[in-house]
Amino acid sequence: MSTPNEPQNPFEKGSEPEGGAPGYPAAPPPPAGGYPAAPPPQPSQPQGYPSAPQYPSAPQYGGAPQYGGQQAYGTPYPKNSLGVWALVLGIASFVLSCGLVTGIPAIIVGNNAKKAVQRGEANNGGLATAGVVLGWIATVLSVLGIILFAVLFSNAEFRDAFVDGYNSSSY
Repeated sequence: MSTPNEPQNPFEKGSEPEGGAPGYPAAPPPPAGGYPAAPPPQPSQPQGYPSAPQYPSAPQYGGAPQYGGQQAYGTPYPKNSLGVWALVLGIASFVLSCGLVTGIPAIIVGNNAKKAVQRGEANNGGLATAGVVLGWIATVLSVLGIILFAVLFSNAEFRDAFVDGYNSSSY
């Protein structure tokens, strides 16, 4: 018998209580006839058949991407900031009503962004196009507003009515 701290051999005679493992009934005896004998081993390759062709090993995959934010194979990051700035300037020309101040830069930056997309340096041509369109619309509306303002104030009757209405209003 061994002490509790030493490893015990589960196959040692006398390690199992009489009648099977504790909590389980004893195993029934094997049938009288026993099991049939194992079939004879088969040869690895039947006679008369050629062996299977050997396939080449799978190709190795490329290495892991480089650490440090560099893209693999030396491709530069796209210049997407130009398209974003064109869209921001185009939207600002409407929202802030600065048609000429932000509309013309939206056209210029948007065209530069579209050229970068054509050269393959950027991939956001849609933003660039939207910035150019918004810039043109804001510029045209600003020019039309300036022309309307000049025509209306060149009319003496309108100018006098406007000035009289402005001076007589009391808040």
